[in-house]
Amino acid sequence: MSLAAVVVIYVAADVFEQENYPLAEDWYPTDIAFIIAPSIVIILGIILNLKYGLKGYHGKAWLFFTIAIVSWFIGELSYSYDYEYDIDDFSTLASDIFYILGYPFFFAFLVFYLKPRQKIITKTMIVFASLMSLTFVAPSIYISLSGEAEIDVLTMFFYVVYPVLGGIIFVPSIITVFLFFGGKVSLLWIMILLATILDIGVDTLYLVTSLDATYGPTHIINIFWIWSYILYAFGQYLHIRIFTTVSK
Repeated sequence: MSLAAVVVIYVAADVFEQENYPLAEDWYPTDIAFIIAPSIVIILGIILNLKYGLKGYHGKAWLFFTIAIVSWFIGELSYSYDYEYDIDDFSTLASDIFYILGYPFFFAFLVFYLKPRQKIITKTMIVFASLMSLTFVAPSIYISLSGEAEIDVLTMFFYVVYPVLGGIIFVPSIITVFLFFGGKVSLLWIMILLATILDIGVDTLYLVTSLDATYGPTHIINIFWIWSYILYAFGQYLHIRIFTTVSK
């Protein structure tokens, strides 16, 4: 229902041409979703932090997860549809800096969560997951380097770095799928995987739409970004329920 509701909201925003009714400069009604969705994920992350504390792998994992989402949330708040990068003007780089900072923390979350299961992770799993990740990353890099539009070095860096970072976190996410079907991890990881796939796929679509200057507030790819936050939240909710049941 939540996923469908997001689609309805964006379709309505497009029909009623929300660009004509900004809430503030460069802020539109649908941008509220980029505040609500990550806020819910952050709140659920804090709940898991309080439940686990900072002891053990799971406690550290959820701490890194929450920090990653907070970093991405700050990136959402500082994003502008009319960015023109300027290395001498930090404000034009703030959004991307916080987006990029979130990836190492998210990777740490995945690593710490998998740490207790490292003995059952085989080299075959790692190689296969890496190859799958490469199939997602390669097209984005190719598009960046072969585009006809003139792009400065800084912009090119940002266009390439996102799919690369997404591909890195995709590897441990794929490994958890193998463990899930082996009964070694919970449904949380399927939600994490789906959300990660969406992030990587949308990064590629964002790259394409940015190169041809068609990206905007009501673009369909925004739906998938919101969906990824919803999937994270749903996975967290399931994990909290499991934790509560076990505690009882």
